Amino acid sequence: METNNCFKKTPLFKICEKYNARFTSFAGWSLPLQFSGIIQEAKAVRNNAGLFDVSHMGEIEVAGPGACDFLSKMVTNNIRKARPGRAIYTFMCFPDGGTIDDFLIYKHSDEHFFLVVNAVNTVNILDYLKKGFPEPTIKIADRSQDFALLALQGPAANSIMEKVLEPNTLSIKPFRFQTLTWKGQEMVISRTGYTGEDGFEIYLPPTNAEHLWETLMEAGQNWGLLPAGLGARDLLRQEAGLPLYGQELSSQISPVQAGLDKFIDWENPEFSGRTSLLAEQANPLTPKRIGLVTGRGAIPRIDYQVYWEGKLIGKITSGTFSPVLQKGIGMALVNPVPPIGSEISILIRGEHHTAEVTPLPFYQRKR
Repeated sequence: METNNCFKKTPLFKICEKYNARFTSFAGWSLPLQFSGIIQEAKAVRNNAGLFDVSHMGEIEVAGPGACDFLSKMVTNNIRKARPGRAIYTFMCFPDGGTIDDFLIYKHSDEHFFLVVNAVNTVNILDYLKKGFPEPTIKIADRSQDFALLALQGPAANSIMEKVLEPNTLSIKPFRFQTLTWKGQEMVISRTGYTGEDGFEIYLPPTNAEHLWETLMEAGQNWGLLPAGLGARDLLRQEAGLPLYGQELSSQISPVQAGLDKFIDWENPEFSGRTSLLAEQANPLTPKRIGLVTGRGAIPRIDYQVYWEGKLIGKITSGTFSPVLQKGIGMALVNPVPPIGSEISILIRGEHHTAEVTPLPFYQRKR
């Protein structure tokens, strides 16, 4: 088991130890990499359910008169039109279009928003928001210490939640959230996730986190629920074609380059980075993210070079072996962009291996 006293520990660290987690360092935290094994945990999520500790994520509250107008200047997606109770996926960009972070915004009202950001970027988001010159009526607060965060993911997630919580959680639609009381304390449940499966993310006080973990694990015994770690989470998000900050998105890689234009409200004339992002969208030479598949003997890995028609066109940003497809899968940032179905190659230890350009996502659950 890999631990280090220099790294922060989540409120669920001890319970993960109890479930025989193997830990790794990530974004300054000591987090469970795996419990029973990455492949086994990923298959559990695809076929049954998995329970993740993602309490390292950052939570930022933005509240007060004018909060909606202020955030509309800071993020790419349309939060004005969203109704209360919606979770909105969006980006915050630098003026040059580079990505500060991708995250969810939970809209309680036009005067109350809750941002769930990547742990590595929490301080950067806070700083950028405060430099956005909010009105004195707007309060920006780091609430990360006030929450533990559990993610229950998989086709059996709803059945397990129904056994644990009232009212019936089936009433929560995708990318919606609601506030409930459990064991005398308030918590927020959203129908969101990072695996490509149905599921829930649960925000609750740290003092209740171990109790909820144990309750969910007990309720999930008949549905094949397993605790799952970062390794399975990364494999699952790759199969689902989802970006990871630092790989598919970064200060150097914009949402346009990542092919995520649908989360940009181009009708909003004032959000940070809009001019640069429009220029990228109009430029045929802008690098773009693609998906690719390989044989089992040539698994794509980050930074492997990608070639098309004998010319270097870019690098792999993420890659792994997919248990669902029984193939190697990868995402790459390339220019020019080969059409879907094109044969390309990846340079692995000095040898070129054939790959095929394929649409994203690689895997999509049946609805």
